[in-house]
Amino acid sequence: MLLRPALMLLACLALTPRLGAAQASAPDTPEPGSQEEIARATTEARFLSPWVSYLPAGGSVISPRAFLHRIPGAPGELVNSATAYAYLRALAGSSPRVRVFSIGRSEEGRDIVMAAITDEAGIASLDKLKAATAALADPRRTDAASAEELIGTARPIYYINAALHSDETGSTESVLELAYRLAVSEQPMIRRIRENVVVLINPVSNPDGRDKQVEWFYRYLKGKTEQARLPRQAPPYWSKYAFVDINRDAHQQVHETTRAVFRMFFEWHPQVIHDLHESDSLLVTWNGTGPVNENVDPLTYAERLELSFHEVQQLSALGMPGVWTWNFGDDWAHLYMDSIATNHNADGRGYETHGNGSAETMRTEQPDPDNAAEVRWYRPLPGPAQNSVLWSARDNVNYNETALLAALDDTAQQSRQLLRNFYAKGVHALERGRQPPYAVLIPDGQGDPMRVAQLIERLMALGIEVRRAQGELHLKEGTFAAGTYVVSMEQPYRDYALDLLSAQNYPKGVSEAYDDVSWDLPAHYHLTALATADEQVRSAVLPLLSAPPHPVGTVSGSGPVYLLADSGQEGLLEARWILSRFKVSIAEHPFSAGGTQYPAGSWILAPQAGLPAALRELAARLGLDFASSDAVPEVARHAAPLPRLGVWVPWADTDSIGWARHTLDERHIPYIYVRDEDIRAGRLREKYDVLLYGHVDLELAEQIEGLHRAWGPMPFKKTAATPSFGTPASSEDITGGIGYGGLAELQKFIDAGGLFVTLGSGSMLPLEAGLVRGVRREAGGNPRSSQGGGTAAAAAAQGAETRTPGAHVRVSFARPEHPLAYGYAPRTWVFRQNFPLYSVPRAWLRMGYCTGCLDGPTDRSPIVLEWGDREGAPFVVSGAAWGEGALIGRAAILDLRSGKGHVIAFNFNPLHRDLNRGDQRLLWNAILNWRAILDAP
Repeated sequence: MLLRPALMLLACLALTPRLGAAQASAPDTPEPGSQEEIARATTEARFLSPWVSYLPAGGSVISPRAFLHRIPGAPGELVNSATAYAYLRALAGSSPRVRVFSIGRSEEGRDIVMAAITDEAGIASLDKLKAATAALADPRRTDAASAEELIGTARPIYYINAALHSDETGSTESVLELAYRLAVSEQPMIRRIRENVVVLINPVSNPDGRDKQVEWFYRYLKGKTEQARLPRQAPPYWSKYAFVDINRDAHQQVHETTRAVFRMFFEWHPQVIHDLHESDSLLVTWNGTGPVNENVDPLTYAERLELSFHEVQQLSALGMPGVWTWNFGDDWAHLYMDSIATNHNADGRGYETHGNGSAETMRTEQPDPDNAAEVRWYRPLPGPAQNSVLWSARDNVNYNETALLAALDDTAQQSRQLLRNFYAKGVHALERGRQPPYAVLIPDGQGDPMRVAQLIERLMALGIEVRRAQGELHLKEGTFAAGTYVVSMEQPYRDYALDLLSAQNYPKGVSEAYDDVSWDLPAHYHLTALATADEQVRSAVLPLLSAPPHPVGTVSGSGPVYLLADSGQEGLLEARWILSRFKVSIAEHPFSAGGTQYPAGSWILAPQAGLPAALRELAARLGLDFASSDAVPEVARHAAPLPRLGVWVPWADTDSIGWARHTLDERHIPYIYVRDEDIRAGRLREKYDVLLYGHVDLELAEQIEGLHRAWGPMPFKKTAATPSFGTPASSEDITGGIGYGGLAELQKFIDAGGLFVTLGSGSMLPLEAGLVRGVRREAGGNPRSSQGGGTAAAAAAQGAETRTPGAHVRVSFARPEHPLAYGYAPRTWVFRQNFPLYSVPRAWLRMGYCTGCLDGPTDRSPIVLEWGDREGAPFVVSGAAWGEGALIGRAAILDLRSGKGHVIAFNFNPLHRDLNRGDQRLLWNAILNWRAILDAP
């Protein structure tokens, strides 16, 4: 039974497992030499199970050992994406039990390839099996009797995802061997899996990163076995934009890797997505300690627990130490790759194994979660003492592959129940949708129609059905105009829809959150979405959208002057670049023209040749409305020339700024990619008007000093041996950071009249390194989770009295006349992680210990935006905050002058993972109004 209690499962450890440790290779015949090579590559006998102690001879089916001329997990060797895919194609070409599919292409043009493995009958009926799981996914088109008939012949589909995080190299080697074993072994367990399950294997889900990592290993790591003497173990880029955060993309689908898995999901409707990672010792099968997200069907949690405890049971029975579950992260935010399944009535699962970050065998500093060498109820056979183990790439393969076989066999033995539960989750969602709330309403015509359309498009891409009212809706909550978007809760993915469209309330008094505690999309987009408890909405005429909407703007009148009212449109930055050959002025105060009120920030376009046609094209593209006027309004205004925009990306951390680059690229904003060495080279003011420095997970010294100089020179450029290097930027030496000479060049840039804009922890640099004066850090640190890495650097943030771990919180404009305030109400909200707390600015800071040397008087004039609501509204909009009293009144955005220039320092990140689109205008305002900001007294 899938719902066996956890304690009963643990009690089963004392029983004989379904597949005993003494299982011999018979009826398989080991491939000659494979047993000996596997044994030699395994550092201790207890790290090897009999299930994977040999490669079965496959006759005419080519083995990975024959193809690669080594066993998977051989010391000092890694396979790149082209070779991995070539092997899968060779396997499919030699086995009737394997087929290969392309499910996408990476940003750099590499195929993303997946193998389907099952018995011959399954291969012959893959289309029927896919149709069956698709039918079970939607109970509205499949009644209970039909579902039960389908379940009798269908098979659960189990998708395995490898190499998402590129420096976690063992999973690719593991699944290539697993694919072969599943195709050729005649062990009863393997036959049971083949006959009852369709196994999908993606050996390199992020091929761009895999190839960079493999080349990095051979260039910088091969042959080095002393961890303390290793150079940096990963290249600066794993993909075009993201690094670790490529696994934080389930709601956005920014990366081609994520899009490929979504494409797979909606074609195959698998019951499991299983993502393979490396960070803990020796193997943890994911289940969180809580709090639990209640917008996930209870069956999903029950299935995950059962599968995980089965893996713990089986591997412990086989004598493999250090296998555990439960005590890893939480179950609150489902924003990871495996969450694609969790959010769509399937099971998102994952492993963390102990990886060396290298293919070499070495004694590494093992993670020590909760005293890993001690017995716990969730870890009945503890791991070895910390730092006592010599660990190899083959050890990693042994653990991964053995656990996957246990999970697949468990799936095979309860295949009918898994399919029945998959159908039941959809039934449950429909039943819950017939209770309040019945729908969520998203009014059209909110301040930015294009942002409304973007929200609808995002929901639809996630498989959520959106409808649109043809006439007015008269409900308990009010009257809603025709054109209102309606997300009915009576749909199979009801739970996910409600999760995305509701505020989160993370409980206090629980363990640290693993990642963001809020993902409320209306809050992210600064839009209103209202849940309705009025059952009348169920009978309203609400046609289903078949394509995302695209607002089309208007250009009214014949000029000669054109006006654009600023209602908070996020597209104004893109619009300004589209109108690059025209002059644009921005009103500094509200004004009236033609009976229409225009707020501060509105655009004024004086008569110019070709302007009307350009505006009509722009209106159609970005949904902007332009009105004509006979004369230029009498209002204070400033010119809005286009800046020369530089985006500085430090080699030490390209991840968060990668999201910033993506956002700019998506909006077709030209910018210059600025490297550390470009900062060091100086003459910055001759090249840039605005220099953007995004959020980085680096402390101050790391931001200045960069990667350790002792590792250099460390080129990252295309060569014959490293053809994947050099994208999206190249370098002769990525070490050394900007150095203190580069810091001086930044000071020169600002003092010479440049605008330096910093986001999140990037604001440490100007505020704490002395580029501007009068502000000191008083608490906090980087927002990294200790469970996700960066333990020491994150300790200050997690232990701070004041914490906002990825929450939507309220802010007020201290200077509502400032250009950064254009398009916003005086009181609004933004998304904030655990960033440092800075003091209110002072005229000077202490210069020594004497009465006249102490801190000067406070000066609030640089504060543009402050934390908290000036009229006392609750601080938290969605998520949670601790100790917010110490944050309220402090600066959320500072505008500080130095010489002829300014620093705009954000105490949050308005470009967080392409989620908080409603915050982006704050940054766009700085770029659009750069000249006015610099000209201000």
